Amino acid sequence: MAGNGYFAEGRYQAKSTETWDDLTANWDTFTNGWELTPNLPLEFTTNIIDFGRKETLNPLTELSINGIATTTIYYGDSVDSSGGSIDSPSSVTYSPGDSVSAIEARYFQFKISVDHEDSAAATSGPITISGIKTNLTAEIVTVAEDSIDSSTLTGTTGVRQLTAIDSLSSVRSAVITPHASSALIRYVADDYVADGDSGGGEYVEITESDLILPYITLDKTTNPITLYIRDLNTYGKTAIDCTFDAVLTGLAPTQVDVVGNIIEG
Repeated sequence: MAGNGYFAEGRYQAKSTETWDDLTANWDTFTNGWELTPNLPLEFTTNIIDFGRKETLNPLTELSINGIATTTIYYGDSVDSSGGSIDSPSSVTYSPGDSVSAIEARYFQFKISVDHEDSAAATSGPITISGIKTNLTAEIVTVAEDSIDSSTLTGTTGVRQLTAIDSLSSVRSAVITPHASSALIRYVADDYVADGDSGGGEYVEITESDLILPYITLDKTTNPITLYIRDLNTYGKTAIDCTFDAVLTGLAPTQVDVVGNIIEG
């Protein structure tokens, strides 16, 4: 554990930016309430957490603080021989209001930085940390998504990433059902407009050969999952976008609340 503050009265508090050389006033000045300048943000880094295996996880925090927290999460798949640091860690930083992505790793470490909300708005009382609870969860939830337009997903026509699914922070598996649709003006041929329906009118004759038949395969080696979308009813299996339904399993959506806690929901 490491930080830039000190423990007093059961709380972790900020040291002052002044040194003894700065304290040149007489004793009466101290007894009359000379206020020192806190060294902010107040920072504290937790011990390394070992989940026991590499896994895609939601990192969560429950903070008891006076102030607003920003959290930096360090993560990786191995630690040094002493177990005191993560080897070549990656990191991500979250502030209040951010959406949080699931992280695939075995080892995690959290640095909590507490400050005023902004330079103009001081939190009432001194900036302190009274408690830090962290959690790593791999709990799976299942959701059904209806009529997803693949063109709204990241990627290019025919090659899309399964992103923008707000109901999950990480998609673990997906069962995809594409919608067939008719090509309204694919070609004009003899008898394409047929006569003589039972009402005596005319109608556009649509056969199976006139349908767009999307076929979607998944590449789960990528993160997010990649969708390859082709029209089986065209020569060369044309790359297309389409609409599809999906039954998805994965981790619950996660966000940072107004104080800085990372929570699910």
